[in-house]
Amino acid sequence: MTMASELIGWEGFLGMCKYGERARGMRRLLHTTMNPRAIQDWWPQQEQEAHRFLRKLLHSPENLNMHIRHTAGATATKLTYGYNVKDGSDEYITRAERALSAFAYASTPGRFLVDFFPFLKYLPWAPFKRAAAVWRAQVVDFAEEPMKYVRTQMAKGCAEPSFVASWLQDAADEDIPLIPYAAGSIYAGAADTTVSAISTFFIAMLHYPEVQKAAQAEIDRVVGSDRLPSFTDHDSLPYVEAIYKEVLRWQPLAPIGIPRKLASESDDEYQGMRIPSGTNIIANAWCMLRDSDAYKNPERFNPSRFLGSHPESNPEDIIFGFGRRRCPGALIADSSVWLSIVLTLATYEVSHTQMNGGKPQMPSLEYTIGVIR
Repeated sequence: MTMASELIGWEGFLGMCKYGERARGMRRLLHTTMNPRAIQDWWPQQEQEAHRFLRKLLHSPENLNMHIRHTAGATATKLTYGYNVKDGSDEYITRAERALSAFAYASTPGRFLVDFFPFLKYLPWAPFKRAAAVWRAQVVDFAEEPMKYVRTQMAKGCAEPSFVASWLQDAADEDIPLIPYAAGSIYAGAADTTVSAISTFFIAMLHYPEVQKAAQAEIDRVVGSDRLPSFTDHDSLPYVEAIYKEVLRWQPLAPIGIPRKLASESDDEYQGMRIPSGTNIIANAWCMLRDSDAYKNPERFNPSRFLGSHPESNPEDIIFGFGRRRCPGALIADSSVWLSIVLTLATYEVSHTQMNGGKPQMPSLEYTIGVIR
């Protein structure tokens, strides 16, 4: 991905950063605020944004897609920078969406010839370089501008708790320059993936209403009707957790992973196959999560596959990456999507709209092409 990574500048962020000291430094920062012990400290902020999502659905359910995207961005921004996103148009969301839209466009396979012939990046007259310069400026803006807000709030003594505020106070000196890019990596990693997962949940509930009814029965039995579910109910709602896992498996949000280069200086071997040093490796998550040897009737949305004494393989072991490149924000993503699912099931019934003549209007199962669907 020469265009998106090198020319536009996404190689500075964790998702596309080569594994080395820079990547390790950003992972150190992220681990301090998103490890299993620290994650509960951020539950109140997540619940606040999820409750705002419910109110938006109540007033304008026809704008579901907009509400999902706005809530995903607002949650990531609040956790990362302590900034409360305004309803409607907000400069921070607009700035981030502009940068991410450019990434989605530039990273689409086959979009730019320079991805196949990297030497083209040295041609000064190449037309794609003008677009890259504009997009690169947007990426820098996306990383640096929110930092000014946090520093200003900290100087005034009124900064809300956030990842960045915590890092600026406690990070080692050598990690301070990495903070804008570690912070941007959270938004870049959370926004589109969360939107994809929650959108898939709503589609699944329309196509499989019996799953929705079973989950609502579990919530009614465990939580009751006098309060909303919260994170403390998680372990008592296994069927809801199974729905979350099946959302990840049924329609993988990143069916083809970002190419990773074999970092070893020597060749490697896997099951008798030699892998030369420097080889680009792409994990086919779609193939793994739709493997009929691992999942019975993989085309069907069936949360029960993860219940009982012999559950099928957990898709979280695949969808969030592997080894040292596993997503460090997996716990935040897990909790945010789960909370949106359980609150929606507890308060609403997801049903289709009616076309003229009374026939149901079912959403398409076709997804857009890109790194994130």
